[in-house]
Amino acid sequence: MSRIAVFVENRPFFGALLVHVPLLHALRERHAGARLVLFAPFDAAGLLVRLGCADEAVRYDGRFADVSRRLRTLAPERLLVLRPASRWLDLAAAGSGARERLGFDSWLARLAYTRRAPHDTAIYRPRKYLTLLGGRAWALAQPLDRWFRDVAAAAPTAHGAELAILPGGGAGAFKLWGSEHFIALAARLAADDPALRFAWVLGPQEAALRVRIEASPVGARSRCLVDRPVAELAALAFAARGAVGNDCGPGHVFQMCGCPFACVMSDHDGGAAVRIAEWIDAPNREHAIRSAPGESIDRVPVEAVAERVRSLLAAPDRRGAGSQTTGAEPAKTV
Repeated sequence: MSRIAVFVENRPFFGALLVHVPLLHALRERHAGARLVLFAPFDAAGLLVRLGCADEAVRYDGRFADVSRRLRTLAPERLLVLRPASRWLDLAAAGSGARERLGFDSWLARLAYTRRAPHDTAIYRPRKYLTLLGGRAWALAQPLDRWFRDVAAAAPTAHGAELAILPGGGAGAFKLWGSEHFIALAARLAADDPALRFAWVLGPQEAALRVRIEASPVGARSRCLVDRPVAELAALAFAARGAVGNDCGPGHVFQMCGCPFACVMSDHDGGAAVRIAEWIDAPNREHAIRSAPGESIDRVPVEAVAERVRSLLAAPDRRGAGSQTTGAEPAKTV
């Protein structure tokens, strides 16, 4: 059995792990029967094994000798390094003995890798990973939803008249617009459209919001999905009219499934444009909205987000339309 080693990015968050799925699925398709082994300096990468996207997750301790020993034991035929700023991993790749070695350009890249791609942070993160397999143009043209369609087919049937609302975000309070804003947003949109219903996607940290949502003016129009599996989120993403939320893990499920997504983002540090380029797929950048530079996310007005969601819901559904572009409008600042 052939073996493929993949060094995942050094971010243990739910969304940062999920954006590896299209690459891992593409590797499965290209190398049927190969054993896919993930390498990470944390245990959270096991999520991708539990989802069936990889066969094994190996935790390394960050030492060159440890990684080199593990690679010698595995003896992979192919190796991919997705950490573009790690020169010691470049050296480990160079000495791995793998026949095919893929990584991002660096001053060590010509020594380390048999195939290289630019570290392009101006395209959505899952597409950047795919550039290692076929280049930028190919990556931009790929649908990201193949694996999600497969797992969604076995999930409970979702309702198609809903707007999905994603109020979570585990990377810090700076990402959270606030549940009171999302409830006010839903009430405003409900006044526009008597038929619109809401599906609230809540993780374990947001489970307590269920009581507030059900007691709110939109409670009768709402259903809450608390800590649901990725397959069920994918089924909702394929069925929903659109989604709105924070920059969060479930938001990447919706984006990779092709669901129109309006993301509320903070520009407290002036870096929102960079984050949008890397974490929002091109078709959704026109729907993103951010706070003014230096202001916290809770300063984004409800009506400004409602305007973006109305535009999203009124636009033609682009799911299944084919290749993506990078020329979308930048996010609006308020």
